[in-house]
Amino acid sequence: MKIATFASNYQVRVFMLWTPKQQTIINRFIQEIKQIEWLKNTGIPSEKYWVVDTVWEACDTYGKEMLEVWGYNTEKIENQALQKLNDEQINAVFEAVSLAIGNEVYDAICDMEDRIGEETGEDQSGIEEEILDFIKRDTAWACIEQLLGISGFFTRVYAVNRTGRWACSWVGKYPAGNFIIM
Repeated sequence: MKIATFASNYQVRVFMLWTPKQQTIINRFIQEIKQIEWLKNTGIPSEKYWVVDTVWEACDTYGKEMLEVWGYNTEKIENQALQKLNDEQINAVFEAVSLAIGNEVYDAICDMEDRIGEETGEDQSGIEEEILDFIKRDTAWACIEQLLGISGFFTRVYAVNRTGRWACSWVGKYPAGNFIIM
């Protein structure tokens, strides 16, 4: 009973955080991300992006580039968001995205690791939580970009991820260059 009351109160509280237009944007975004077949197409060749074969290649070989490009863009969107949204609103978006996709993405990560492990003979496990956090973070920032009416870096990451891929790093000097994907 307490959970139902909390959930009911939470919905009222969240609703009050947003204008009707903002609430519509968030609701549509949440419905959309629930339909994605996360990581289903990892490992398939791409003519548009550089594809890496393993989790370890994505994280170990290209981790520095990922940290630089994502760090720069995270700081940029956070600064933009704080001009129009408050901390409570930003946190609410992150929580809503996490609740909407957390379990599905975690299962998809484990399936991807198993599939890659069978193909390569290499154990891919060990960083599921980190990958999950990356995907949830990138997706939440994409939602915030939609709320702000901008099509920025995280909208581009989301466009890749929603196709069943994972935009996991960057090749080239940003903003030139392109995503490295799985």
